[in-house]
Amino acid sequence: MKRKVIYVSYVRLSDKTSRDWYIDYLLANGVDVEYWDTVALVREEYFEAAAKVTDYLRTLRTFSEFETLLRLPENKNAIYVINVSYFGKTVGLFRLLSRYDCRTVFIAWGAAPLVRSHAQKWLSILTLSTPMRLITNVYERIKAITYKKMKLVKPFDIVFAAGQVILNQSHYAKKVVPINLCDYDQWKTTSQEGERVVAGRHAVFLDSYLPHHSDGNVLGWPSIDPNNYYKSLNRFFDLLEKKHGLEIVIAAHPRADYPVNPFNARKIFYGRTPELAKYAEFAILHCSLAQCYQVLNFKPMIFTYTYEMASLYRNTFMLELYASAAYLNAAIYNIDTITQSDQVTIRDVDPARYDAYKYDFLTSRESEHFTTQEIFLKEILNL
Repeated sequence: MKRKVIYVSYVRLSDKTSRDWYIDYLLANGVDVEYWDTVALVREEYFEAAAKVTDYLRTLRTFSEFETLLRLPENKNAIYVINVSYFGKTVGLFRLLSRYDCRTVFIAWGAAPLVRSHAQKWLSILTLSTPMRLITNVYERIKAITYKKMKLVKPFDIVFAAGQVILNQSHYAKKVVPINLCDYDQWKTTSQEGERVVAGRHAVFLDSYLPHHSDGNVLGWPSIDPNNYYKSLNRFFDLLEKKHGLEIVIAAHPRADYPVNPFNARKIFYGRTPELAKYAEFAILHCSLAQCYQVLNFKPMIFTYTYEMASLYRNTFMLELYASAAYLNAAIYNIDTITQSDQVTIRDVDPARYDAYKYDFLTSRESEHFTTQEIFLKEILNL
């Protein structure tokens, strides 16, 4: 019988999604794939410029539609790849998957140097919430914990875990398999085949799409002012370009859509972050999974933030930003305080910290010499 793999996801299907989540690889190896878009069920609708429509995409609007698909005979023996985090609002999905005894796998990656304590997580809920949202958030968190304790949600059959930090965590799963972060596999390919996309000397800004990122709404984060944000960035870029005699280019975030260039006509590249990072003199960023490219290429980084970011995200994003800079022994600046280029120092790379980061967050001794797509296919075919 031909194996079927169904992705249950709360992000849009895009070329990057189908590459990073091994959909393209499964299709190339004759696996029957479906992608169930459950955005409407568990989060606010959002637009993504890179989203695509394919014959294997199913966009679901109600839990009834979700349950109807689960009950179809052709889906009975499917493997479900869950790209949905477990929290109160998503419990309904996990309850249905458990009710129909679905075989499920989860890919755990994206850990940062800071893993917040329970106290800090609750503090972020308290400080970011309106009274009504606070009640909802607390209720949903308690609900999610209770359902697991009562075993109303079954454990994953496999959790694929990238990096030692995640491997060391306690997982609600029958089996844990070491893998690589998708960006680690991309780096391995780029290190062999990646060509220059910028002719001259350049630095790269690893864009976070911060004023417009859809995840901010889901997490309840307040929005920063785009005009002030880009004004601060561009002023900082001007100083660095003049001091170092290079151009700063933008590695656009995968969800970014810039019909009007907010970076003062600087070049924006989509889908070319590995190549830009490989040949850059240094990178400028806030805090991003893409910082792994700098780590793997042993390139310097400058972590940055603004007054507004420090104020609005002091118990969330800023904790990760400070922790990443400290972990990597990299420079960090409030760019709103920088008025002269001599205030900025690009620190030399700390090889020991970069190497530690690689194994803590990106790969493992067991998986580093393999591609995750190979590991992934082998494991799910044996379920």
